[in-house]
Amino acid sequence: MAPVGGSVYFPPLELCLDGNVQLLSWETVFTELSQSALATSRNSVKAFLADDRAIKLLTGFLSPYTPPTPQTRAAFETQTSAIHITPTSGGRYDINQIKQDVLWLSKEAAIDEVTGLRVVILEWQTRPATWLLKGIVAEEQPILYGQSRSNLNSITLLKLRHDANISTVANGESSEAFDSSRMRRLRILEVHLSEQEYLSKTAHFITFEAICNRPSGNNDACFRGSITPYEDSWLVEVGNIFTKAWNLNDDASTVGRYWILDAIAALEKKLSGLGRGSGWLRDDDNSFTIELAWCKVQLVEVIQILQTILVVVVSGRKVTRADVFRSWFQLIYDNGFFEQFDLPHQELIETFAYPLQSLVALVSLAMLKLPLALKMVQEISASTSAAESSDSAPYLLNEAAIDQGNGLFTAAARELSCNASPACLAWVMIMHEARGFAEASKESRELRQSQHAMDSFGVSQQSDNEVNDGSSEPRRPSPHRRLSAGSDTSQQTTYLEDVLTIINRGLGDDDAIASIAKASIDQTRVFDVITNLATNFCSSFGSEHAGKTGVMMRVLLLELVKASLDWLSYQQDIIEATLAILETPRRYWDRLDHDSTSVDVTLVMMFLRDPVLMHNIFEVSLSRFPHETLPFLKICGVLATGRSPNEAELIPLRLKLHRMETFTCVLPETQESRNYKLPDNLDFEHVELTSKLEMFDDSLVNKSQRFIIPNNENFAKGRQTCLSDYFQLPEGTSGRPLSDKKPLIVLWQHEYSALQYLGRTLQRAVQSKSLHATPATGDTREIASDIIQLLTAMISSPSKGNVTQRAHEVARLVLEEASEGIERNEDIISLVYSILEAELHRNHSGSSGDSTNQLLVKCIHFMYALLPVLPGRVWPFLGRSTLLGLHSNESRLAAFVAAFEITSGTYDFLAGCIRLFEALIEDSLTHTLSRKGYQNVSKRFVDTELDFHGTGVTEATMTKIIYGFVSLFIDVFDTCRSWRFVSLEQRLEINIRLCSLFNSILCSCYEVDDELDISKKMNSFLAPAAEYLLDVFFSKASNDLPIQPLFQMFKDGLASQSGMLSARHLRYEAVQTEISLRFGATLLRVNKYLGLSSRRLAEQLLVATPDLAKLYAKQNTYKLPVIELIEAIIRTTGNFDTHAASLLAHMGQGTAKGFLDLLSNLDQPFHDLDLSISIWRLLSAIVSQRQQWFAIYLLTGSTPRDTIRDKDSGMIPRTHHVRSMLKIALDRLSNLDTWIPEEAVSILKFVALAGDYWPWVTGEILKDSTAIGNFMQFLKDMKPYRNNRASDPSDSHPNLIQMASLITDICAIGVHHSIETGDTLFAKTLLPNLEYLLKDAAAIPSYNISLHTNLRKNFEAKFPGCSLMCFKQTSFRHRSLGKDFYYSTTFASNVLRYDPSWNGTDDNGFAKEFVRANINLSLVEAEVNQFHSFKTLVTQMSAALNEDHAFQKRITQVIRTCLQSNLDNTLPQAIFDRLAQARADLAFTLMQRVVEVLPRSEEAQSILKTVWNTLRCHGPDFGLALIGPEAEQIRALLKIMYLALQAHVPDPATRVLESTTIAHHPSRIEAASTTLEILAGVVAQGFRSLTTYLHEDITKVLPADFALINAILRTCLRVPDVDRHPEQLVTQFTDDHTARYACTLLSWSDQLAVDNDPIYGELSMTFLLELSTVPALSESLAVGGILAQISSANIMQYYRRPGGIGPFNEPTSMYNIWVRNILPLALNLLEAVGAPMAAETAAFLAQFRGQIARSAGSFDIKPTPSVTDPAAGRITLSMASEAHSMALIVSILDTFRDAGASAGIVGSDIAHLDWDRNQVKEDLESWVQRKRALQECIVATNEKEEVWSRQRPSLAQGGADNQLEEKVVDEIRAALALLGDVDV
Repeated sequence: MAPVGGSVYFPPLELCLDGNVQLLSWETVFTELSQSALATSRNSVKAFLADDRAIKLLTGFLSPYTPPTPQTRAAFETQTSAIHITPTSGGRYDINQIKQDVLWLSKEAAIDEVTGLRVVILEWQTRPATWLLKGIVAEEQPILYGQSRSNLNSITLLKLRHDANISTVANGESSEAFDSSRMRRLRILEVHLSEQEYLSKTAHFITFEAICNRPSGNNDACFRGSITPYEDSWLVEVGNIFTKAWNLNDDASTVGRYWILDAIAALEKKLSGLGRGSGWLRDDDNSFTIELAWCKVQLVEVIQILQTILVVVVSGRKVTRADVFRSWFQLIYDNGFFEQFDLPHQELIETFAYPLQSLVALVSLAMLKLPLALKMVQEISASTSAAESSDSAPYLLNEAAIDQGNGLFTAAARELSCNASPACLAWVMIMHEARGFAEASKESRELRQSQHAMDSFGVSQQSDNEVNDGSSEPRRPSPHRRLSAGSDTSQQTTYLEDVLTIINRGLGDDDAIASIAKASIDQTRVFDVITNLATNFCSSFGSEHAGKTGVMMRVLLLELVKASLDWLSYQQDIIEATLAILETPRRYWDRLDHDSTSVDVTLVMMFLRDPVLMHNIFEVSLSRFPHETLPFLKICGVLATGRSPNEAELIPLRLKLHRMETFTCVLPETQESRNYKLPDNLDFEHVELTSKLEMFDDSLVNKSQRFIIPNNENFAKGRQTCLSDYFQLPEGTSGRPLSDKKPLIVLWQHEYSALQYLGRTLQRAVQSKSLHATPATGDTREIASDIIQLLTAMISSPSKGNVTQRAHEVARLVLEEASEGIERNEDIISLVYSILEAELHRNHSGSSGDSTNQLLVKCIHFMYALLPVLPGRVWPFLGRSTLLGLHSNESRLAAFVAAFEITSGTYDFLAGCIRLFEALIEDSLTHTLSRKGYQNVSKRFVDTELDFHGTGVTEATMTKIIYGFVSLFIDVFDTCRSWRFVSLEQRLEINIRLCSLFNSILCSCYEVDDELDISKKMNSFLAPAAEYLLDVFFSKASNDLPIQPLFQMFKDGLASQSGMLSARHLRYEAVQTEISLRFGATLLRVNKYLGLSSRRLAEQLLVATPDLAKLYAKQNTYKLPVIELIEAIIRTTGNFDTHAASLLAHMGQGTAKGFLDLLSNLDQPFHDLDLSISIWRLLSAIVSQRQQWFAIYLLTGSTPRDTIRDKDSGMIPRTHHVRSMLKIALDRLSNLDTWIPEEAVSILKFVALAGDYWPWVTGEILKDSTAIGNFMQFLKDMKPYRNNRASDPSDSHPNLIQMASLITDICAIGVHHSIETGDTLFAKTLLPNLEYLLKDAAAIPSYNISLHTNLRKNFEAKFPGCSLMCFKQTSFRHRSLGKDFYYSTTFASNVLRYDPSWNGTDDNGFAKEFVRANINLSLVEAEVNQFHSFKTLVTQMSAALNEDHAFQKRITQVIRTCLQSNLDNTLPQAIFDRLAQARADLAFTLMQRVVEVLPRSEEAQSILKTVWNTLRCHGPDFGLALIGPEAEQIRALLKIMYLALQAHVPDPATRVLESTTIAHHPSRIEAASTTLEILAGVVAQGFRSLTTYLHEDITKVLPADFALINAILRTCLRVPDVDRHPEQLVTQFTDDHTARYACTLLSWSDQLAVDNDPIYGELSMTFLLELSTVPALSESLAVGGILAQISSANIMQYYRRPGGIGPFNEPTSMYNIWVRNILPLALNLLEAVGAPMAAETAAFLAQFRGQIARSAGSFDIKPTPSVTDPAAGRITLSMASEAHSMALIVSILDTFRDAGASAGIVGSDIAHLDWDRNQVKEDLESWVQRKRALQECIVATNEKEEVWSRQRPSLAQGGADNQLEEKVVDEIRAALALLGDVDV
């Protein structure tokens, strides 16, 4: 009973119902343990299994649940009481319903209420998954793969979908029925049965692990190859806890019941209960289904119990106890040795009969403990008192057990029971051994009695000795036999004699042992049974625990075979059984997949270490070679696969093959051909050769094929002669006939190399064409196949994917020695290739069976093994072979598969070719650098390197071969789903490997290196294959054939049922589904990365989302790839130009609800970090990729339709709502102590995007005070890494900074929201927590220059021509911050791992440097992101707190930090350019705020020096900088400088500065000095440079650049004390010829017009105007004849037109130039120079008679607007300004003219301007008097005037309606003031 307070096994009920905790089911636990490689690291599984309740259930899994009692009822009521769980109305659960279901289940299943409560909660929590898998709604049924997107998105179809009756499910069951009490309780029963089933499976699994890894014992051979060290495995500790209670120590004195007895009793109970049934059967189909499920679970439990018994018995270190022995064999006897089953359902018999029978056979064999029993027989051979009556005694010492056992085995033999035959054989051997010792003891005793009697009658001792010497054993003595002398006077019989008496009791003259032996060997053919068990059962059902279960079973069978060798001779069935035990049907690939821990390797090493097996099998087969070739080859082929850390263990086998000492053959029968002699005494034990004996018969060889190359015939003949001598037995060789029958078979004593002999044998088979003969010569083909298999095993690498130099040398020696025996100029490799080619063209139509293509398969194995050793011999052959048909356009691979393998249903050859292609891809990537010449190779080892790395292989050859394979395998991928497969596992494996290959090719091409043209990448040899894959899967054809295999794999994953399928099959199904999901995601990522226009794939996968949701619910291992695929679908469809397809519409509301409900569980119950991160990334994609309906669903927990329905009904149905993912996210972020950086980053990203894309979400975020408080606290506690640069950052530090960045984003969104709502409280609350950001966010990132510089330098020195950028990850997939962020360490490891420098010594190679570089770049990335986030936040904060002077002063420090960081930059150009621009933009934005709030503060003024220093670092020529790559940054800095200069300009109102009112204040002096430098460097030189570059290329310079310089000039000239340095100013501008360049720009302006607007004319005149404001500069301009230069410009012709140009004429900028530039310039010149300038000025203006006349008449009150002149009568501010300026100029000129000589001039030289002062005055006075008419005629001509027209006047008493009118009136009155004395 679970404790009320809850536990890991059953947490508190409230947490379970709130969704905070997901219960772990036993099915989930078992699946994680048995199929997931990560299970050992799952803390949740570990905690679950360590829970006391779980331990108790595992301990008593035979009968785990107790019936209900008053105590359990009370505990249940307490646990479900209101104090622990509050009943809710309309919530997600109904506690009353749950309690009712628990009580019902407790009654039906007879289990306690607390256990029932856990089952009911499990069903409730898994209901969404059950709904997805079993309750698809009808509205989702019509969506079939292949429908067009237009149909899916049509309004009609969507309306039908939404209006459909969602209560109808696919299987005809309505949603109401799904939620009905009847169906719910049936599901509860199913969950209960599932818990029962998987509890037993978990118990067995852990038991095996615990026993497998316990300290060394006598029977550890059965458990070798352990993958979990005993002292480090928590799983072993769990197993030890509950198995300790099982009393498994074999100690007879142990108190308590022995567990196996309980297990046997449980078996008997369950088997007998199958006939009675569950008691749940009712008169409906559903109850029949549950009854069938109950029977299945009972049988599964029986199998688990049998497996556990097998493990426990095999692990025992003593002979089986008598009570166990008797109970077990009585059970199998009572059940007829399980030969027949009487089960209620036929399908159960078909599923469970074979595994049950096989386990019974193995357990029966294990019960006899054959090795220990034989040892015990030897130990008690002389004992007279060994018998024990105790049930706990070994069965061999219990006469009752022996009597019962013998009777049972006799009955089994009589009934010819195959299941009992292995045990019968073991019993025979035990009893045979016992009989041998018993008879020896009896004879010895009788001899002693006879001796004693003869001594009594005086018989001599000598006579007695003679009698004794003449005695002999009637039977072959046992090798274990030892004779115990005993006392001469002893008359007692030994215990074994008593045993023999028991055995033969009641048989008369019959021999019980012989009869059992005969029945086992001859009738039930026990060795065939062993072969069947090893081949079919141990392979399929022994794959658990990395194959250790199979090892245990096979060792058990091998021990039986080994024991039989003591009294059975060497024979074929024993050899076949031994080979079946040692090898699996797919032993070659299994060994490669599992390396040295595979079943084959472990057993092979046991065989090699066992002297009995080696002597009786290997040595005997060796002595019969080559007369009996096949057994020897098969045994050697298996033994050669052995791998051991101690290579010395393998040397004897190699030496045997290198130096054979015997040669066995048949001698000729005829006298003429006899070349041997027998001894004179006709002793057939010895024979001697009288002449040479050929080891081969040349009559079979086609003589015409002896020599292939005529030019080398002499060499070939010489070699043939040498080989002929080698393959001869010399005269005088002695031998021994193996029999006296004719013809004689003689074993000759002769040394030779078996490898050379086999090489020659293979060649002769090819030359004699026996490989192409009829099936009658099948032995020759099998011999050739086995020879190639042996060679393959000997050259195969001992470890997968890693060929050591030693393995390479061994392989070369083997190949060289095998080639020594071959004639001509061939070698063993070319010979195998010849066989392969010949087999590809052979007609197999006359062959049948699996052996037809085995020779081809072995050739492929050979090539696979050869590739890592000599790739230079594999690639060229494939290029010219007909396998791919690259030259003949006909692939024999495709032809062979189509003709033979498809018809047979077995695809070993195709599977082998796929494996070979995998190896080719791996080899091509691994040796990329060496083949491209990117690697420095030592000259001493160049030959070896060429062979080892295949550097002689051309890239063109590799490209063609890879493309050829891909083009073939695409067809296989597309069509194989319609093929017939004998083994479904083979179909699964083909799909898995093809998907994996295609995925690998695409990832290798697009994951690294930003070069889009993959033919230019390092792995360019994959380019054609990758492009072909894209052409196929992104085909524009209307059919969907390429994608259908993926859909079928999805369906297969959904249809998968565990049942009694082997662990291997289940694993294959899971892997196929996973890889298909990953491949689909890869295809979509490629589509998005390359920006392909293809939409069909994404749309088809979008249609498949309902199945994807079901796969997510199906199995935990599917969750991550499903999430990644759906995310890829969303992000790909989101990039389409048109509206994104709706995920909610395609998935359907029912599926979407179930899917989202499952998503809300996140990573529970395993706390899978990767899964959690992926889920949050998916949610982020949904809220940001135009999936508005699904986004609303996940953010609110209900769809819009449900919301409307709920409002109408006034209630909240719990069937409609799921938990809001936004609420879940904020809840997870509410506990600061539990934040995992990587996960927190993904959650924060989701929250930030949700707030950014959905404004209402921001309000919800701000309401969560706990989360917001945590955000602020996190920012407050953040410490910058920059303070500790002495050490490398940790892997988590970048994520911490990224967290700060995302929190900053959220805060920025919150501040923006507060601005929108007018509440700045949040910004004020946030401000005190921003110290870290204000100080550090804008600082220089922590880029480690030395690290990256040295890495690049060292790498390029080691691999010249190869850049680090070849390993840079692209945007193909999401890159997480950390060890694999920038450079792909995975890809780099694949390419560079062969080179010692990759790992280096002491782990200091390039691999470590890549990781360091990635972490550092992750840190830089996080800091850059943090800056951008801070930029947004501080901008919003400056707006929200614009009246907070203290904060505004703080941000001046941010400005300085930005500028100083740009000044002190150490980052690479690629990083710095973007970041520097962003810093400059931020500084400019903040500077604007500061100038607005604190325009002339000391803080604002301090920026000037910093920005000027920053600017100067970009070079002296700012004009050049403005057209360079850093132009935008320079512009931003110039703008900042402009604003900083404004801070130094006195307030126009007060003409003083806030901080410096003293004239000689140091800051004023410094500011003036800096300003002068700016005028020289930026203004004078910059204007000149810009003008020059503009003339060269108009596209290089922007008008805004000139405007900016003009603004800086204007501001600089207003800075205090600048005017105190007139000489310096004149010198600066004169030296740069600034005025001349300005005039030049003016003269070009008509040609440089932008949209017919001479904007550069206005800019140049503005520049001259600003210069003229300084008297000294104005004088310089006058002296230089500035007005004459201006008048010569082409654009001045506009003003010479009749009527001139006005404010409404095009281009409008010309009037602006006249009003704002020319007239003010004339005034400035007159003011600065005085009277001497009057005549020139008057002459200059007089040129523009029409313009002046227009000005004089512009205020005429008579004109009214018309069609021809719509602007007539309109007044603008510029017109008023013009009148004011003209009035001033005319007045000044008149004054100078009147002054005449007194002013030092000739008055008559000053021309009169045709500007009627009186008329102008009259017009102006008229307008002033007609105020309302003036208001109506005033119009705005630009945006600024538009703003003024909407603003109130600055003086209310002025009578103006707006500022524009006010300004116009002011100008008019100023002009009137000047014109006041006109009448005089």
